[in-house]
Amino acid sequence: MSHSCRVSLAFALIVGAVVAGTTARGEDLPTAWSIALGTNRGLQSQQLQTRSNGLNLAAAKTARLPTVRSFNIDALTTPSVNLAGSAMAAGAMASATTANTPGANQKNIPISNTSLNYSIYTGGRLKANVDAAAANLNAQRFQESQTALELKLTVAEAYVNVLRAIRSLEVARSDVARLDSFARDVKNRASVGTATRNDELAAEVSLANARQTEIRARRTLATGWATYNRYLCRPLAESVDLEDLTADAGPKENNLLESGPLGDKPTPGAGEEELAGLTALAFKIRPELARLSEQARSFEAQARATRAGIRPSVSIMTGYTYLGADVLENKSFLTSLVMVDWTLTDFGTTRRRSMAQQNQAFSTLKQRDNTADEIALEVRSRWLEVQETRLRIPFARVAVDQARENITVVTDRYRQGLSTYTEVLDAESRRVQSFTNLYDANYDAVLAVFRLRRAIGDL
Repeated sequence: MSHSCRVSLAFALIVGAVVAGTTARGEDLPTAWSIALGTNRGLQSQQLQTRSNGLNLAAAKTARLPTVRSFNIDALTTPSVNLAGSAMAAGAMASATTANTPGANQKNIPISNTSLNYSIYTGGRLKANVDAAAANLNAQRFQESQTALELKLTVAEAYVNVLRAIRSLEVARSDVARLDSFARDVKNRASVGTATRNDELAAEVSLANARQTEIRARRTLATGWATYNRYLCRPLAESVDLEDLTADAGPKENNLLESGPLGDKPTPGAGEEELAGLTALAFKIRPELARLSEQARSFEAQARATRAGIRPSVSIMTGYTYLGADVLENKSFLTSLVMVDWTLTDFGTTRRRSMAQQNQAFSTLKQRDNTADEIALEVRSRWLEVQETRLRIPFARVAVDQARENITVVTDRYRQGLSTYTEVLDAESRRVQSFTNLYDANYDAVLAVFRLRRAIGDL
């Protein structure tokens, strides 16, 4: 683990501990989010890019301020050089001199110049550059928000997958324990002649299969921990106590979990009204849409800045010059200039470049409209998923109760010789499947809520 990663992780853990208080508790999902947001390198990369765009905006704003430049040189001359002529060429003398003027053989002439330049009018180029930089900064901020949302959903999925893997391993271990006990019982019964060799072999095969399932469950749990720890910048093999999540304890903002039964087809009414409200909320807060809008605004500002390149620009320059020639009586000069720069024609180059940037803006707006359609579909799909998963939970609970009762009845009947070994094995398989279905229904419902909130942009 890198030094920066360790420092970030330590800081996030300290913050989590302060928030959680002194009570010893397992790690919950908000704590996991806090750690991930503080240590994830992908998000840190986006944050650095946001800072970079902020500096670009500051640079664009300061471009409107005056600039001051200064240079100093030590010019070398030869005896044959007519210093008076050099001064005349520079416009620094009012009358001609000859080579016999005192100082004509001066070998070094110090020259310094300090000037102040200020743009009075640029055809809107400077303002357009500021607008483009501001739009780029806003777009990057929304990109950072999008990355954070995606990271939180990824961590939530990894968190739930660990919980699911833990429950699956518990079910697998309970299956092995029951089948092991059943196999011993069958072996004892076979030794006294009340069970056949076929019963004994069937029990051993079922136990061997259950042990393989347990091995796969352990591997799935180890993979789940590695995936979860990867996003929290931890050693991949580390494990902690996680707070369990249930569908009933999930977030209930915006009535995400309060809808009625789901029919075969979506019917107009309260459900559709709720769905329309969630879709409108998604259009308002999804960072993807805002990011594309800002990108389009940036392209439009760039097009304005490009068009300003063929408009006249006016600037003033004030300077102080020092010429250290011995032949000059006045060695210091003050100058003031007004400069006008106007590109009369570039044969359409600037216009075409501006049109290309404008088309990029139009393209980005079309992309935004397409993304809005995809968001509407995503919200509807996730909303339907929430309804489906919540309806599965009551049936899964009933199935668990019935499977428990069934395995008890069948086992008692087998011990009394009233049922076969296959009925016991089938009852145990149904018990295992019912628990698996219950845990899957619960964690699918939890994930469905998180995915719906991500689709809305409010995770």
